[in-house]
Amino acid sequence: MKKGKSVKAQPMPDLNTEFSMETLGSAIRSKRTDRGWRIDDLASKANLSRRTVMKIEKGDTSVTFANVLVLMDTLGLSLRLIDLNLFARPHSQITSHAENSVISSEDGWYE
Repeated sequence: MKKGKSVKAQPMPDLNTEFSMETLGSAIRSKRTDRGWRIDDLASKANLSRRTVMKIEKGDTSVTFANVLVLMDTLGLSLRLIDLNLFARPHSQITSHAENSVISSEDGWYE
């Protein structure tokens, strides 16, 4: 890491909301700042440009998903995919135990 100004930790956004690139960018920024990394530090570790990291943290939708995944992997973050059809059906229509456990254990799109 480069010497200079210290990084102020940013709070993690509420991740139990509908997915958005802005929220994902805020989560990435929070994880980066929690580690005390500057944008340049993360860019270097992820082998991405500083500008790309800045765009991702701002929620810019023009970045490639592959670059978002590289940043997330570098920070130890992951996304969880959820079948939204499971949540649209009334609970009484769910018959399998596996589906039932998915509904009771889901708490957001982020881990």
